[in-house]
Amino acid sequence: MARVLVGTAGHIDHGKSALVRALTGTDPDRLPEEKARGITIDLGFAHAAWKGTTFSFVDVPGHEKLVRTMVAGAAGIDVALLVVASDDSVMPQTREHLAILSLLDVRCGVVARTKADLVDEETGAVVEAEIADLVAGTFLEGAPVVAVSSLTGRGLDALKEALLREASAADLRDPSARPARLFIDRVFTMKGFGPVVTGTLDSGRVRVEDRLTLLPEGRELRVRRLEVHGEERDTAEAGERTSLNLAGIETADLGRGMALVAPESLEPASLLTVELTALPDLGAPIEDGLAVRPHTGTADVAARLHLLGGGDGAPTLAPGERAVAQLSALEPVPARRGDRFVLRRPSPQETVGGGRVLDVGRPRVRRRAPLSAHAASVLAGDDERAVASLLLSEAGPGGLEVAAFARRLGIPAAAATAHLDALVADGAALRLTPALAVAASASVEMATRADAFFAERRKAGVPTLLVGRRELLGRIARGLPETTAEAWLATLAAAKRVAESGDQAGPPGAAASGVADEAGAFAARIEEAWRTAGFEAPGNLDLAKALGTKPQVVAGLVQHLLKSGALVRLSPEVFVHAEVLAGIEAKVAEQKGRTMSVGDFRDLLGLSRKYLIPLYEHLDRKKVTRRVGDARVVV
Repeated sequence: MARVLVGTAGHIDHGKSALVRALTGTDPDRLPEEKARGITIDLGFAHAAWKGTTFSFVDVPGHEKLVRTMVAGAAGIDVALLVVASDDSVMPQTREHLAILSLLDVRCGVVARTKADLVDEETGAVVEAEIADLVAGTFLEGAPVVAVSSLTGRGLDALKEALLREASAADLRDPSARPARLFIDRVFTMKGFGPVVTGTLDSGRVRVEDRLTLLPEGRELRVRRLEVHGEERDTAEAGERTSLNLAGIETADLGRGMALVAPESLEPASLLTVELTALPDLGAPIEDGLAVRPHTGTADVAARLHLLGGGDGAPTLAPGERAVAQLSALEPVPARRGDRFVLRRPSPQETVGGGRVLDVGRPRVRRRAPLSAHAASVLAGDDERAVASLLLSEAGPGGLEVAAFARRLGIPAAAATAHLDALVADGAALRLTPALAVAASASVEMATRADAFFAERRKAGVPTLLVGRRELLGRIARGLPETTAEAWLATLAAAKRVAESGDQAGPPGAAASGVADEAGAFAARIEEAWRTAGFEAPGNLDLAKALGTKPQVVAGLVQHLLKSGALVRLSPEVFVHAEVLAGIEAKVAEQKGRTMSVGDFRDLLGLSRKYLIPLYEHLDRKKVTRRVGDARVVV
């Protein structure tokens, strides 16, 4: 059975609640004050089914002071039911409600000319002509206008048929298209069960025992029971009016404007990048910096509007114009890309415009770094993959984790993964790790950074181009998380833009020689000098003179030879070539089982005490010898 959400709209006392009662048999006015005064103050709900379709009705107040409540009820409706009384015709709130429905991108609807029993046919025809003028150019142009009387029942069957036709044309929600979210519009306590919230499930599915996150607080709650239209169910789907009995919270901690969402699917944002349309009948342009109240879902917060126009003066938005802007809210809003919103001025209270959310993760756009025309065009478009490519490109080498990427687009993780896989297949992106993606341009940027770093070292005349991994990453991946930086090094190495050698890295080919091209010959001659001289190698100054270079160059090359393993450090002052040391170890090992004194070692190796002491410690560490008193046993 199809399920359609219908929202009423129209001026106060035009018979919205009476019409819902006549269609459903349920009085949507539930508060004693509403019944006593005969006006709707809060949102009312009712439902009915006919010809295979269940209609959920949200009845909204028509008073000008309750527009904020009206917007909360209109959010997410599939079909609008605009109510115009035959004895009053079009009134101020009729116009404002219609404008709000248009801003919320409602696309289907029916006009009910109520109280038809109170006027003659000629007056009814005049009212319908005024209705036609009102809806011209809106989504209700050409929509059926049905004359009805809630008192006599006239026209109710025709109205039902009109609603059925509009329902069949409505673009109903796909439960799998987005993660679950329910904006709370009512809170109460059910005796014996605890706190209950109601709302329209605007996306996804919710099941009994599901864990949901309450936003903006971030608290995790459990769904204890679930009802749709008073019927207990195991599952509720997108578009259904739903009540949830929650565990893990008190009723006093819940309120209208909060949202329940699938865990880790949405992060509330205080800065929204939006596409804003100013109402065409505004008396003056909308100014930059205006204090506003954006309404999205059932949320309603104080915010400041930042128009992103260029030029030297403060930008403005003329009536009827559209522009990309940012809303800086005083508290986080559980919004996501694609959400519709209505923008109202708090004083004097009036609706000034509305539109849709384009991005929930973009930092504040400044005039010195404006949003590019390309970025604005992509964000305002409907090509999700193009938006995905833009977000990755803007993220730079830091990339975006798949989960964060899904939240930024407002889609399930599986859909975000599909977009990323397509971008990788097209060569526009790459997976730095299984959970982290970057734009292909970031790889070029990181390779360029590495090339520039090694070019600086060549220009400085350093003896070796090999550096510690941490030093390299500190220069080319500064500010990135350690895991991301390490992943970049592995990626650059796989692309042969960086060569790795143990805990060191250098430009391609550096792992073999380990030194700058012009220093390679020097390194080879220094190594040969140590190999030939054994423990009595010449000092850096003598080597520098012999090579015709600076002592600091020699010192640097000696350090390189130590890191590469060609030389071995026995003590801060004693180095020896690895081959010389290997020969000594083999010579001592031939004395296996013998206990040897200092003199015995001196006679065997021909070394002075200056070298024997650090050599002892090295042989002990290598387990070639074991100390026994002042002697060593060769093991």
